Amino acid sequence: MKRRYTSLPQSLVRKYRTRDPFQIASGLGISVRYINTKQQKGFCKIILNRKFIFINRNMSEQMQRMICAHELGHLLLHRQILAEKSFLLEYELFDIRNDAEYEANAFAASLLIDEEELSELLQSGADMVTAASALDINVNLLMIKLIEMQKAGSAFHIPFTPDRKFLGRIADKADSL
Repeated sequence: MKRRYTSLPQSLVRKYRTRDPFQIASGLGISVRYINTKQQKGFCKIILNRKFIFINRNMSEQMQRMICAHELGHLLLHRQILAEKSFLLEYELFDIRNDAEYEANAFAASLLIDEEELSELLQSGADMVTAASALDINVNLLMIKLIEMQKAGSAFHIPFTPDRKFLGRIADKADSL
């Protein structure tokens, strides 16, 4: 059974013909704004029925893309949670034990990582870090993609489970654990 947090991103990729979360956000009328902050990577908010994604401008393009995809997942999947809370607390962000955070991470992984490209890399002998680097994605997000592919019936060996708060703590590079 397809989960909405993995099927919705695939629908968006087909509709907008891109995996770029910034282009998809623009197509959906979601405003992306850049902020200066030392610690927070990003967040989303609904203000007067308008959707916004706020991203730390001091991060790499790779990290900004992952954060945009993650926050896009929240806006599209968790409107009720966002309506109930004026913001998500930092300790709630990126905690994969929290269903909403896992779903936002899985949404981002599904949006950013093409299954065929990933499968080809792994079948050609690439390890997880090499595959993550080739896809310009963090290895933990790649692991979530593999977990979801495994749930759907793919027979990949998953060498580790991502740290539950990886996106909040990872360094700003593809092979960061």
